[in-house]
Amino acid sequence: MNCSEMKEIALHILDIAENSTAAGADKVSVSVREDEPSGMLHIRIGDNGKGMSQEELNKVSDPFYTSRTTRRVGMGIPLIRQHAEMSGGELKIESEKGLGARVEASFCLSHPDRQPLGDLEGCWLLLVTANPGIEWDLSCSSGKGVFSISTSEIRQSLEVETIGGTELTSLLKRMIRNNMEALGLE
Repeated sequence: MNCSEMKEIALHILDIAENSTAAGADKVSVSVREDEPSGMLHIRIGDNGKGMSQEELNKVSDPFYTSRTTRRVGMGIPLIRQHAEMSGGELKIESEKGLGARVEASFCLSHPDRQPLGDLEGCWLLLVTANPGIEWDLSCSSGKGVFSISTSEIRQSLEVETIGGTELTSLLKRMIRNNMEALGLE
């Protein structure tokens, strides 16, 4: 993903979740929580992938470090850190070798430099359809309520093996968007 394309929070989520798949995760959870009392938007991406050693964790915010062999720089984590801090928030990363990783970013809701949330439903569905062997969970909450969806629930309810096809993904996208709008998440 080109660095200039990171214009919304959903694209940061997509980038980090792609890292989870590259780390061998078979379960990835994405959480978006609007906390009006604190005035913050909290994003959490967690996985059960291979995790990182303390040495890797110390380097992960360096744009000139990447574990990928296809390129020499890794801008995803440095960019989300920069965008979170520019909006009065922060980024935290927890990981242990063999136990996965958790990336948590917070953004001040009212800060003029906070990026819009963007097309979270489209990014989540792209991850789901591109990685059918992974269990994906999405949870969104605000003072107005909670909405969650998971690939295992969808497969069980619809009695399908994989989630795909234009009609189903369009339906799921509308359902997620409608629930996010009801929660006031944008």
